[in-house]
Amino acid sequence: MKLLNEHKASIVYLLLLCLLFTFSLVSAGIDTQDISDVFEVNENISYTKPCINNGTWCSPSATCNYTFYDMDNSIRYNNVLATNVGERGASSWQYNLYHDDTGLYKVDMVCLDTGAQGSETLYYEVTGSGVTDTIGFYIIILAISFGLIVLGLSLSDPATTIFGSFGLYFVSIYTLFNGIAGTKDAVTTWAVGLILLGVAMYISTRSAYELIVD
Repeated sequence: MKLLNEHKASIVYLLLLCLLFTFSLVSAGIDTQDISDVFEVNENISYTKPCINNGTWCSPSATCNYTFYDMDNSIRYNNVLATNVGERGASSWQYNLYHDDTGLYKVDMVCLDTGAQGSETLYYEVTGSGVTDTIGFYIIILAISFGLIVLGLSLSDPATTIFGSFGLYFVSIYTLFNGIAGTKDAVTTWAVGLILLGVAMYISTRSAYELIVD
């Protein structure tokens, strides 16, 4: 009985560490960039931004160029000329592109208008649905999963514990494919996904073993 209680406590402690690390990573990813647009993956993107000079629209003779970056900060499109699509030729500048990977992307916008030059760094997110991934999604899924696992351990009910681990499987696989809150790379988010997947496998396998033995 003592060993069983120690086993339950170790699982709860491991889950708490995973939750704290995941939430801290999500918060860091959200705080470091100001996302201005959200687009859907595998869809044509018409990236459009206004050109403003000294508080007014740029003149029709202005030119704007974009430099788009991939998630690893390598240049995807370098200093490409945008098209003026605003009314009366003095409003917004557009460039069409395509993304087949979800994540957070950076773009530099440089505009030249009658000798005046301005630049701005912007961020946009590409998601599976075209809707921003928020920390609330992870909190809800992980909280439900964590609650079911703790309930199953407290009641010595392996079936409930296994059911609760399904949420960890879902979040881990989602993180591996889509990242966390728009952040996706081979070091941080990939590691979090693998850790959560390992924890889910351990909990479900151990609980299944206990269920079979009992």
